[in-house]
Amino acid sequence: MNRNVQQLTKLAAAYRTAEEAIVNAFFAKPRRKTDHLRWLRAQAFKEYSAIKPIFTTLAKFYPDIDRGIDRHDYEELTEKLADETKHARLVMDLLEEISGKRVTFKDLLWLPEDKKLAKVRARYSLSYAALLHGSGKIRGKEIRRQDESLERAAITLTEGGGGALYKVCSKLKKTGIDGKVARVFREILRDEMEHKDTGARALAAVVKTETAFRRAARIIREVSSQRLRMRNEQFDFPMSEKELQALEKRAGQLATGG
Repeated sequence: MNRNVQQLTKLAAAYRTAEEAIVNAFFAKPRRKTDHLRWLRAQAFKEYSAIKPIFTTLAKFYPDIDRGIDRHDYEELTEKLADETKHARLVMDLLEEISGKRVTFKDLLWLPEDKKLAKVRARYSLSYAALLHGSGKIRGKEIRRQDESLERAAITLTEGGGGALYKVCSKLKKTGIDGKVARVFREILRDEMEHKDTGARALAAVVKTETAFRRAARIIREVSSQRLRMRNEQFDFPMSEKELQALEKRAGQLATGG
């Protein structure tokens, strides 16, 4: 891995630490059962909404396997479909267990800051924004583009915040509702860690110049900055905007060794 990619990976990791701080701030206070329903509904939406666009993409790609679509990339996408389906099922089952009520897609939440995150991603890749959020149509022309490899790789490096939410939840105490949450997110974390180096590997292939490095860094910062606001809203704003800005400043210092 070249020095620039190492620096980009460090930047993404610094934002992951910031995202963990937000989730930790929520769990630092005693919570009632009902306090968990909103953030879980939002998380279930994020998992569930990715299923249809990935399925659609696989269908569009299928006729072109080994004729423009690499079979290894296709396999990776099928694995992502399986993971997202499993994760949506796990979180929705947890919601049902905690609420005691039947949960379907119409009960899930797409929150405003997550919609803004989709728009930030779409500035760099319409196809990836659609894949990650289920927003917009999946167009064959868009997903076959060859001129946004850097943008897609940078977005991939930020995906899931490096598992920040899953890591925090997996370490919760083993009893009560916290224990139920920990068991579900520990399983999701195991799946996510199998793909943790995907973004870095993709960036290594395209970040060959200082210009490419600066563009990738800008994308990572913009997406990650909005991720912090998305996560803060999801957990009912445990941090103020001033505190978020302090987290971002700290992330920059961690990434540069300051």
